[in-house]
Amino acid sequence: MRKIGFFGGGLLHELGAASDVVLFFNCLNQYVEQDHPQQDWSLLTDRLYRRYLRLEELESASALMAQVREIFEQLPAASSIQWDEQILADSSKSWLNSDQPTLADVFRKYFEGFAQCVESARLNYETFKSYPGYAYEAVRTVISDTPGFMRDKKKPLAEYDVLEGKPFWLQ
Repeated sequence: MRKIGFFGGGLLHELGAASDVVLFFNCLNQYVEQDHPQQDWSLLTDRLYRRYLRLEELESASALMAQVREIFEQLPAASSIQWDEQILADSSKSWLNSDQPTLADVFRKYFEGFAQCVESARLNYETFKSYPGYAYEAVRTVISDTPGFMRDKKKPLAEYDVLEGKPFWLQ
């Protein structure tokens, strides 16, 4: 099964199976975007999900992710998701633990990994921006298995900019 992670600033934080990451974004859409339509969530629901975060978007995206975590802290894991116990029992199909009290606990690794990748992207940019040839290493969702990661890591950001439909990590 394909593994997915957050990548930014040279740091790869593996999250788990593609189906787990899809579930995270589905929960974000259902419990955050739909329940709080007055807020623009597209930095997470489009930019992080399908594309990448630009340097100037990191602060806003981090603030939105903190709001997502706060909302997920109010949602009991047992009743918010219809869990498939057979999938959960197989670590090659899911890394999630449905026995956690809230969705924030279930997806703790996602929130922590996102924050670490954002910080890595910021630090690398500030450290290396004056070096000839250095380019900002964007925060994005990628395939974390070695062959897929090596391909995604080298994929020009311009390809993400024109992407419609499924994100690269789901293709």
